[in-house]
Amino acid sequence: MTTSVREPRMARGAARREALLEAAIRLLAREGARAVTHRAVAAEAGTTHGNARYYFGTLDQLLDEALRRLAAQQIDEVRTLFDGLPDVDVPQRISRLVDYVTGTLAGDRDAAVARYEFFLEVARRPNLRASLDEWGATQRAAFAGELRGAGAADPEAAAADLLTLVNGLILEQLALPADDFESARLRPAIARFFP
Repeated sequence: MTTSVREPRMARGAARREALLEAAIRLLAREGARAVTHRAVAAEAGTTHGNARYYFGTLDQLLDEALRRLAAQQIDEVRTLFDGLPDVDVPQRISRLVDYVTGTLAGDRDAAVARYEFFLEVARRPNLRASLDEWGATQRAAFAGELRGAGAADPEAAAADLLTLVNGLILEQLALPADDFESARLRPAIARFFP
């Protein structure tokens, strides 16, 4: 088989694999981890059960890779949003964090819901902890950068507390949406962490 024939086949295989992982994340968000089966993921992705089994031999492998992919995507998003930001005043730093959080809720609701399913799965699957830890460390570093730039006394500790609070607020908003979430809950909560 020549390279020119193999490359399109490999590209189709990679695309099929990605579609299966995206389908698993959508199912995870809609119905929880118990709904993620080879058959259900294949149906969601519009492919055959055999394809899901071919790319992911076990259900654990499928779910683990889907969750790691979700973490990697969101780590990239945080780094893209926060790396190299210009120096601004405190209200603008607060607004950047508020915009980041509201963007995660508005952009891809499935990814936001799946994130909290991920937390629960880590309790059941300790092998996923490294991905969740890296994800959290990336977010804490971004938050600490904003707090450090504003002159916080201990930006790392404050960032850890802020991230915990933000996660709770996002989870609450996903479960019990409030129209005034940003103005009444999120912005005041974030602002309390800035000097």
